[in-house]
Amino acid sequence: MSVKSAERVLDVIDYLTLTDEGATLMELSKKLEIPKSSMSQLLGTMLRKDYLIKTNGNIYKLGHKLITAGNKARISNDIFSSSISILKETVSKTGETVFLAIRSSEEIIYLAKIDSEDSARTTAQPGMRKPLHCTGLGKAFLSFEDEDVRAELLASISLDYHTSHTITDRSKLEKVTSAFRAQGFAIDDEENDLGVYCISAPVYGDQGNMIAAISCAGSKARMLKKRQSVIEEITASAKRISATQGYNGGDR
Repeated sequence: MSVKSAERVLDVIDYLTLTDEGATLMELSKKLEIPKSSMSQLLGTMLRKDYLIKTNGNIYKLGHKLITAGNKARISNDIFSSSISILKETVSKTGETVFLAIRSSEEIIYLAKIDSEDSARTTAQPGMRKPLHCTGLGKAFLSFEDEDVRAELLASISLDYHTSHTITDRSKLEKVTSAFRAQGFAIDDEENDLGVYCISAPVYGDQGNMIAAISCAGSKARMLKKRQSVIEEITASAKRISATQGYNGGDR
């Protein structure tokens, strides 16, 4: 049995999670189909408990308690704790920034970002969500998920334009990810951030299913010079992390 007030709180959190700009009382009331008076009381309670903040322009945004809770969830995630030392080693070997992400429906969520001092800066940060079709990590999921999941994602996800290199043609994306599946790693070639080249690889769980992905990203010129060594490091690291999750290399 669902609890209506609890569902409404979660709906507000979900909606505000998807917008960087926040939202007004009227927008939340309209979008979530909750009467204005009820929404006002709900937002008031969430403000008092520090789950929301309200700007001078009467815009509601997520509060610090949710930031704390999100960071706690990220750090306590088993794949995060099992991966972090391996990710740090990968950064030291490649000299570039390394990421860890999981998939949430049609997006990725970054769990970890280990920066290299010399690497190009990217817009991605832990806790951030990004699309599947234009990120190396996302394309890893589109390449290495089980075939039925992969087919459903490729047929349904939005293919929005992010840079002049973003693949927005569905048939082309299917062909590219099929090639990635065959070669064992995926590529993002300036498709989300101009000038950034990314190599990614899948992480599997004990049932042989894909549970996460890791990637190495840096300036395109630098990455192309050491492309093969980065491929070897990132795929080896992904296998090491998979082993920590009980994957024995079978059932793929």
